[in-house]
Amino acid sequence: MRRNSIIGTALVTTAALALAPAGEAAKSKHTTKLSCALELYAQGMPNPSGIHFGFAQCPSPFGKGLHYNAYTVTPTGMGKGTVAAKFKNYYNRGTTRGTVAMTFSATSPKDIAYTGTVTYTGGTGKFKHVNGSGTIHCTSSDGGAHKACTVNSTLTGV
Repeated sequence: MRRNSIIGTALVTTAALALAPAGEAAKSKHTTKLSCALELYAQGMPNPSGIHFGFAQCPSPFGKGLHYNAYTVTPTGMGKGTVAAKFKNYYNRGTTRGTVAMTFSATSPKDIAYTGTVTYTGGTGKFKHVNGSGTIHCTSSDGGAHKACTVNSTLTGV
């Protein structure tokens, strides 16, 4: 009977260890869905490439932060084109970084709509293991000098 008890305990312990989270590796498998708002200001308009500075407003664990990106615009037609950018977001507990790929379409010289994808490739501090992707939608009513964006992402490592 004692032998069966020892074997049973060993099996339960082995099963528990196999199912237990393994530190950071387990943390990175947990997914977090976030919706953030960005308020962006183009520096040095109008240029086919440049930088944006702005503000990020996200739920926990990010919170309020600052946004920076370096972008390149490639026109594909009258009032249409693509935007490629590398970004970095700065929060109190760390940073996130990644890339953006968008298309845009102007309905007037001032009104522009942008849509595309966001890919997170890492970060620092609390967010050093962040990875994931999402969608981005932006609008501008002043020819692209100021953009209001919504980013919906599914992330791991947060």
